[in-house]
Amino acid sequence: MSEMFAKIDSWIECKGMDKDMLAELVKLKEDATNGSGAVKAAAIEEINDRFYRELEFGTGGLRGVLGAGTNRMNVYTVRKATAGVAKYVNSHYEKPSVAISYDSRINSELFARTAAEVLISSGIDVYLYDALMPAPALSFATRFHGCAIGIMITASHNPCKYNGYKVYNEDGCQVTAEAAEEILRNILETDMFAELGQGTGAKLTYMKEETKNAFYEAVMAQRMAWGSEEEMKKDMAGLSVVYTPLNGTGNIPVREVLKRLGVGAVHVVKEQELPDGNFPTCPYPNPEKKEALERGLLLFEELKSDLLLATDPDCDRIGIAVNADGQETLLTGNEVGILLLDFICRTRTAAQAMPKNPVAVRTIVSSKMPDLIAQEYGVAIKTTLTGFKYIGEYIAELERCGREQDYIFGFEESYGYLTGTHVRDKDAVNAALLICQMAAYYKKQGKTLAGRLSELYGKHGHFINHLVEFAFEGEKGMRTMEGIMDSLRSSPPAEMAGEKVTGVTDYEKQEGFPKSNVIEVCMESGSSFIARPSGTEPKLKIYVSAKGSTREAAEEEVESLVKEINSMI
Repeated sequence: MSEMFAKIDSWIECKGMDKDMLAELVKLKEDATNGSGAVKAAAIEEINDRFYRELEFGTGGLRGVLGAGTNRMNVYTVRKATAGVAKYVNSHYEKPSVAISYDSRINSELFARTAAEVLISSGIDVYLYDALMPAPALSFATRFHGCAIGIMITASHNPCKYNGYKVYNEDGCQVTAEAAEEILRNILETDMFAELGQGTGAKLTYMKEETKNAFYEAVMAQRMAWGSEEEMKKDMAGLSVVYTPLNGTGNIPVREVLKRLGVGAVHVVKEQELPDGNFPTCPYPNPEKKEALERGLLLFEELKSDLLLATDPDCDRIGIAVNADGQETLLTGNEVGILLLDFICRTRTAAQAMPKNPVAVRTIVSSKMPDLIAQEYGVAIKTTLTGFKYIGEYIAELERCGREQDYIFGFEESYGYLTGTHVRDKDAVNAALLICQMAAYYKKQGKTLAGRLSELYGKHGHFINHLVEFAFEGEKGMRTMEGIMDSLRSSPPAEMAGEKVTGVTDYEKQEGFPKSNVIEVCMESGSSFIARPSGTEPKLKIYVSAKGSTREAAEEEVESLVKEINSMI
């Protein structure tokens, strides 16, 4: 208890402490020392949660709740993290520069400018977008300007109380585990309240239309081709799309690319058009969740459009709904990935534009159905750990081997997609372009995307994937989650849903993969589930997968497994 109060006192007594944070902490301490009953207990628990650890820096950077404290996102934790990044950059590069972008979240621009200030004071040039721009545009800018590091201020699709800090390497990928460990060591050696240095003539450059247009052109270069240019333009002109950026960064980039593509009508959900970190009409701005799409679905139903597109705040994920026989139908991340791979293979093969040794990439928790589609078109499939950073790293590996053009598509089940190598992260701007092309291509044939998906299921079997999430908030929750993973690792189940367990893979020991806290359990029917703690949220995620001769059979298998998993956890 005394240690906890010593930590809050060090913040309260800090010279120049932000007045709002100071008031927040003083009130908490007063409640914890002079309050009574539930008020006092809640204040003590709150102080402990804010100070029991420092926000953990890893390959995903930082992510946490906004507020005062070492376990919170604020200007002081951003300064400390950036000081660690600056030390890393200066020790590995001569005359380095860093690119920075930010999303629409509360304090995102403040944190971006804070990071820029720390870097410049450390003698590092900074390229900062002059307005909020998506995460893929940051990955692009890092490579475009030859930067050593890229920093994206975002908490992706988390609720509005969160913000975060993602770090990219010179390849435009999220940093490797080795780099993250070195940056973390630097961070731990840094005084959170240390004064900034004087710098050595480093400068700040705002990235304006030149960088943005280069990004848009790189996205447009990923278009698929069919028929003549006039024919394609006519097909695109007949498409009607409803789009919501969910109050995030996608509004301008997605609309610009769809305009260049020639989409006939793009109707934007007005309540979710402009940047707003409070996300007033979608408290959980995640395009994976139907609740976030409610406003879009209302407009979609009213206009009877062909497509609904929704991008998350940093515009790296995209969710869609389609019009199937007059009924709006939401497609899962896996289903969109399946459709896109088939569409890309189909059109590139027809246009004789397939590379000699094509390769597509999926993560281990994504649907296995793309393996069958890839086999049909002579495309190799590479599997990676969960997280698009691993797909980005594989693209970089192909580039080093002179095989960059062999990469045709990568996706993960959590609504992330990428064609081309212009960025090394999932790109919802790129995905919006391809999904619209795909919808127009099949509309011309009198088909919907839902109809095409049914054709593919009829050909390859019904693959059903389902995500089960368990929330574990605070220090106690983290320990509980660790205990569950330890138990699965040491005493895995002998059977699940009446099926014998035939194999358990522990990715902390699996050859060919980076060490990761992930466990896969396989049953004799081919069904499986994968358990992993989220790298960005206090959650345990369990990915269930099954295949059936019919959709009903596959869904029944998934339902049985989910029921047993719920009971087990």
